[in-house]
Amino acid sequence: MGINIGVDIGAISLKLAALGQPEDRAVLEALCAASRAFRLLNWDSPQGPRPLVISEYRRILGSPIQSTYDLLQEFYELVPETRIEGIRVTGSGSRTIAKILGIYFEKEFKAIARMFSAFYPEVRTIFELGGESAKYIRLEPQAETGRHGIVDYDRSGECAAGTGSFLDQQASRLNYSVEEIGEVACKANCAARIAGRCSVFAKSDMIHAQQKGYRPEEILRGLCDAVARNFKASVVKGRKVIAPVALIGAVSQNIGITRALREVFHLGQSDLFVPELYAWCGAIGTAMLEAEDTRKRSFAEIHRLAQHETEIQAHDMRPLSMENVVLLRDRVLPWEPPPGDDPIPAYLGIDVGSVSTNLAVIDQDGSLIHEVYLRTAGRPIEAVQQGLAEVDRLWGHRLQILGVGTTGSGRELIAEVVGADVVNDEITAHKTGALHVAQTMGLPAVDTIFEIGGQDSKFISIENGVVVDFAMNEACAAGTGSFLEEQAEKLGISIKGEFARLALSAPAPTRLGERCTVFMERDVTSWLHKGESVPNLVAGLAYSIALNYLNRVVRGRKIGNVIYFQGGTAYNDAVAAAFAGLLGKTITVPPHNGVIGAIGMALIARQWRLATGGKTRFRGYDLSRLEMSSRDFICQACSNLCEMKEFTIQGQKSYWGDKCSDRFRKPSLTGRKPVIEDLFALREKLLEQITGRPLNARPTADGKLVVGLPRAMAMLDLYPFWHRYFREAGLE
Repeated sequence: MGINIGVDIGAISLKLAALGQPEDRAVLEALCAASRAFRLLNWDSPQGPRPLVISEYRRILGSPIQSTYDLLQEFYELVPETRIEGIRVTGSGSRTIAKILGIYFEKEFKAIARMFSAFYPEVRTIFELGGESAKYIRLEPQAETGRHGIVDYDRSGECAAGTGSFLDQQASRLNYSVEEIGEVACKANCAARIAGRCSVFAKSDMIHAQQKGYRPEEILRGLCDAVARNFKASVVKGRKVIAPVALIGAVSQNIGITRALREVFHLGQSDLFVPELYAWCGAIGTAMLEAEDTRKRSFAEIHRLAQHETEIQAHDMRPLSMENVVLLRDRVLPWEPPPGDDPIPAYLGIDVGSVSTNLAVIDQDGSLIHEVYLRTAGRPIEAVQQGLAEVDRLWGHRLQILGVGTTGSGRELIAEVVGADVVNDEITAHKTGALHVAQTMGLPAVDTIFEIGGQDSKFISIENGVVVDFAMNEACAAGTGSFLEEQAEKLGISIKGEFARLALSAPAPTRLGERCTVFMERDVTSWLHKGESVPNLVAGLAYSIALNYLNRVVRGRKIGNVIYFQGGTAYNDAVAAAFAGLLGKTITVPPHNGVIGAIGMALIARQWRLATGGKTRFRGYDLSRLEMSSRDFICQACSNLCEMKEFTIQGQKSYWGDKCSDRFRKPSLTGRKPVIEDLFALREKLLEQITGRPLNARPTADGKLVVGLPRAMAMLDLYPFWHRYFREAGLE
């Protein structure tokens, strides 16, 4: 018997626990006296007091293998190796360490449950909020083992919303350290409404809250509330929460989060507490399990960690090249108006997104007269008014608008504001615009569209001019333009021009993965600390955008050979080059790629006019005289609690502000009257035609044997078969 070590290797931090025998106390006391990195505790085990050492809470800073080696080396320098009986690891970064050293790795849930069974046996529910993950565990005593067993559990997915990294990122946007959030948030009397589901959406909400005059402490309190709501909706998911509840993990030290969790779960002050050993639960439980396991592995020398090279090479990606990228923007000439002062028949398309608002005006032939690309900034009506004013100033005296179409997340709202004639979805709009570009430029018909905007992205597959498959990323904004723009700003480079120039000059792009934006941002910071060059990082970011899109949006769907890359992000040539390099196919960036959706809607408005000859509802360029009112309210459909605006325009209600379209915008697209009044009644009518009498009619008294069939489930579905079967058998 000797000292057993447990190491919890997380995504952000590293913790060590060493459990010894009574005879090891002197050695462990000497360790703690010689190094401030270790602290001595006591565990009153059933067999008597045993010494327990825990390490300091240490950040990994992107180097889990090196950090683990450094911590173990400090321990080994002061504790004779002959006194160490075993080592076991747990946590998200443990598998690689276990493989290198030839030791066991332990499941985090099991390790945490073992520690609580010994140290906090009264606890029934555990909430863990760590650096990149969150967990829910419910415990109950197990008579057969005498310990606590897990009766229910769950954890967060690949999204960092509600974790320590998420809070760290949002706090830095307000120039606060993550340690300051809780204390500052508790000073607020009210809270701004912040989305807790995605870092990109949270950033937008924080900017809008600042514009509305919310103070930093009110925004931070809203952030804490959002984390608690997200944890309840995405991790706990309606499961039982039985007090006492222990909150562990680094985020437990945020008093703003503990307050918000108590409110969200309706827990009293004593019902939810933060244990003294909040960060070391996994490490202690792992050390205990190693000590109790009779299966011992002879582990390799820890120096193998220092000699080990990571399996995934950081610079295994090819330099970006524009060889397979076709830029059509250079092949377009400016539109020239016909001579004279005669009115020019024209059509207007408007694409209102969460980040940008785009307007496009075309003539009778479909040629683009003028395009407008503006920031929406949370004010879609003001953005459209600004765009219309620009069109009016430049071309209003010549244009005769014959039709207007709207698309995008604000299409129904803006349709009422401007008086649109057609409203259509983004998929149809982008498809129409792309096919038109290919046709007018004499190019092969497009069969695949990659569209990446500011906060969303779309994939469209086309066959013979018809959409046969599509996908969107409404739930997660990872790998979109907003993330790329923010990282460029942090690196001190311009997203326009300079980003692509540096990325295309990089000799060895850095592999950054394709995960949540929070995780990718952390990886960028880590590589900067290691001295990585900015061109390599920028090229890695371009690759990460493309990888994220292919793995999380396309997801194995068929990709054709004529690929158009559209949306605002397509202005970045480095991302187009990344797609070309990953796919080994030609990527075409069409002209006016940022406003293709608006061009598509202008073309659809032209189709409407030619098909119907109808008179446009367009209200004109000046919307200031429009009778319009608005009110703010909170959508309660999910944990995002989106701050909505309800606009009443000429008596017609429209909505703006939700992160999805399920609750308010989608119903307006669906006809309220079904084509078939009652499908159940139709089925009964058809069955009665088969039998020649009502289904509930009593059997005839002609002496035949009567078989009864239940009018439910599969028996009713197969009733025509059974009716014919028994009738042919001479039964009723």
